Amino acid sequence: MSASLKVVKSAGLLLSLQLVQRGLGIISTLILARLLTPEHFGIVALVTIALQFFEVLVETGNQQYIIQKDQIEHADLNTAWSMDVAIKTGMALLIIAIAPLVAGYFETPELTAALSIGALALPIRALKTPGMMLLARNISYRPMFKLTLWQKGLSFVTIITIAFVQPSHWAIIIGNLVSAVILAVGSYQVHSYRPSWSLLHVRTQWRFSQWLLMRGVVGFTRAQIDNLLVSKVFGTTQLGGYNLVREVALLPALSAIVPMSEPLLAAIAQGKQDANILAYRVRLSLALMITVLIPITTFIMLYPELIITVLLGDRWQTYAPLLQPFGLYFFTFCLFELISNAVIALGKVKALFTFDMVTTLIIISVLLPFTTTGLDTLAWARGWLAVLTTMTLLLILNRWAPFNLLRLCWLCTPALIASLAAAWVVSAPLFGELAILPEFLLRGFLFVMIAAILIVILAALMLGRSEEWGQLRSMTRALGQHPYNRKDGDRT
Repeated sequence: MSASLKVVKSAGLLLSLQLVQRGLGIISTLILARLLTPEHFGIVALVTIALQFFEVLVETGNQQYIIQKDQIEHADLNTAWSMDVAIKTGMALLIIAIAPLVAGYFETPELTAALSIGALALPIRALKTPGMMLLARNISYRPMFKLTLWQKGLSFVTIITIAFVQPSHWAIIIGNLVSAVILAVGSYQVHSYRPSWSLLHVRTQWRFSQWLLMRGVVGFTRAQIDNLLVSKVFGTTQLGGYNLVREVALLPALSAIVPMSEPLLAAIAQGKQDANILAYRVRLSLALMITVLIPITTFIMLYPELIITVLLGDRWQTYAPLLQPFGLYFFTFCLFELISNAVIALGKVKALFTFDMVTTLIIISVLLPFTTTGLDTLAWARGWLAVLTTMTLLLILNRWAPFNLLRLCWLCTPALIASLAAAWVVSAPLFGELAILPEFLLRGFLFVMIAAILIVILAALMLGRSEEWGQLRSMTRALGQHPYNRKDGDRT
């Protein structure tokens, strides 16, 4: 089966998984939004930020290492597994030891117990079989389908049950532990590989992983700096509203778009030996991503009050204007992830770390003056900074793997025109006085249908003779065929 077809099938499977996973996540978020106050969500945000930071500190990048390596030995897998278990167990013990200090810094006593218990998920998840990395390397995600359903389903039941009995951050902490246990145990059911303790290739893997680890710390700082500033300057209650609206903006990214782009890392890595194939895959991947992002971003920025009222309720209307600048953040969040994966696939990990370090320092220095101007201004500053850093990294990627930036813009033009046209139609006063939910559903349905139809029509007219459009047509036809019964004439 061709690499492009495997990517499309795997992306479709990941989309199905994420629709279920994030569907449950959205439901739990909507329930918690009605059970908890903004102050409660502020505490939840602090717990999440702290745990995410410590998790970043132990992210060894072993899966990226296994994916990009040309030849894999048992020692590579065993070393990756052993490093993960050792580092994450050590970090869990460290978190338990310093939890009181972290709680004191944020002036939130609840963090002590929450961090101590939540840290146990780190070594538990690390115990999963390294065979899962082989599945990702081979762009084979089907065996993980049932495991993910069990993992997220039972975690969802746990969170909702605890939230109804005792609404607090403990619902999320315990649900995360349940998810970790199911992942670790279930991984040995979906793949036969059984690891053994080995540090044979630890130096080789560490030379690769150290840059990803340092980049993870820098990337986390860049991603959470605005939340940290809000928590210290505006207080826990404002942090709750700010962070929850940002999560709403990122729901499409975390639910489908970023997971769907995961197979592209393996596809790009497999084509890096041929400059033409590499440039083609990078350009096609970026075009597909941007085509999906433009309509979603347009709708998010067009109806912030409508979206927040429907999803979170009237009590969160004060924070609805934040959704517009977070629409920019959503767009760049997804695109930056894909560009970063392409850079990693090229083996430019050290250069990517340097870029992240420099841009993070710039973002921090620019955001600091905006802490005195209000949440709205801070959010807009954060959004436009994300746009600038993403466009800069895109230009750097074009230098390393020349994919023809002008051609990429042309490939994305149908999505831009279609989105603007759909926005003009649904903004017309055609709906009269409707209740908030019917209005949301009607406007959303019409926008999606108009945008999708126009994208296909315009792409066929404007790009009908392009290599990329022919590639998509051939992949669409091949999706319904058995891989062993079709002739593979795909260049990619």
